[in-house]
Amino acid sequence: MIDDNPNKVLLEDEILEDRLSQLPFDILVNILNLLTLDEAARTSVLSHKWKHLWKYTTILDFDASGVLMNVTEDTMEEDRNWYIYWVNEVLSSHRALYIDEFRINFDLDVSYESYITNWIYSAISRKVKRFELSFHPAVSWQTLPEIYTFPQVVYESLKTDIGLAHVKSLRSLIFDSVNITGEMLEFFIYNCPYLDQLDVACSHNLLGLKVVGSELKLKYLDIVFCNNLEELELSCPSLLSFKYFGPIIKFTITNVPQLQDVSIGGGVGGHGLGNGRVLGPIVNYFRQLKNLELFVELNEVSILKFLGSVASCDFKSIISFYRLLFRKVFNSPSVNYLL
Repeated sequence: MIDDNPNKVLLEDEILEDRLSQLPFDILVNILNLLTLDEAARTSVLSHKWKHLWKYTTILDFDASGVLMNVTEDTMEEDRNWYIYWVNEVLSSHRALYIDEFRINFDLDVSYESYITNWIYSAISRKVKRFELSFHPAVSWQTLPEIYTFPQVVYESLKTDIGLAHVKSLRSLIFDSVNITGEMLEFFIYNCPYLDQLDVACSHNLLGLKVVGSELKLKYLDIVFCNNLEELELSCPSLLSFKYFGPIIKFTITNVPQLQDVSIGGGVGGHGLGNGRVLGPIVNYFRQLKNLELFVELNEVSILKFLGSVASCDFKSIISFYRLLFRKVFNSPSVNYLL
């Protein structure tokens, strides 16, 4: 006989909820970390004990890319104001002393810089481990808005003893459509002993970058569409993955014994590969690579140059690749024929 007594079902739910509430605080917070921020906040209605528990979550992921799917120029300002309100409301209620992840992902331009700068201070002061600022435009503006610039005043504050103590926990840094200089990036690289990921995209202020040091822990480095970049130097024994999309630059790479994955592409017309100034130095590491991705326009001349550079290194080493992948941005009959 099936017992469909609603009172009994309610009692069983209360018992289950009560058992869950008896779990240690840290475990309950870890459970909430598996939820989105909105889902975690809704648990506040479960009981008195759960009312404020969500405020101690250590993952603050403000990813609203789903909203951007339907945004238009007419609704952009309203959507931006909603996003600012959301982030500020959560941060004003948040009580955790430390943050594992802080992620901002929305179309915000320089007109919101005061809010963004306050968010940076809030995250850094709680010794954030994974930090992301992504402001890639959601719509094709007739005139591209001015993007946010990482403030000099914040940079200067990070160089103090207190600031240095706060950034040492950083493990991952992602900047998309944020103007940031090579000096600032190198500060993080050399003062964050656990930093293993650095992604920089669409930064107009990045002119040069040195990632050099036997003690560095950096494993993943992506530099994408930083169109004013002129020089890049890599010497990092821990580096596993390197991605570069952009213009022709002066590029040197040494002492990368663990490098396995390389992805290279140019700007418009594939100029990052065209004369081999980026790909050329990597030829010396073909033997150890597992994955090589080329996102370029290849004409017959550049193909011959590329194959010639491989042959001069050790063409037989190509056979040891787990995967050698050419991806074509533009159709090229010569590429199709050779591949």
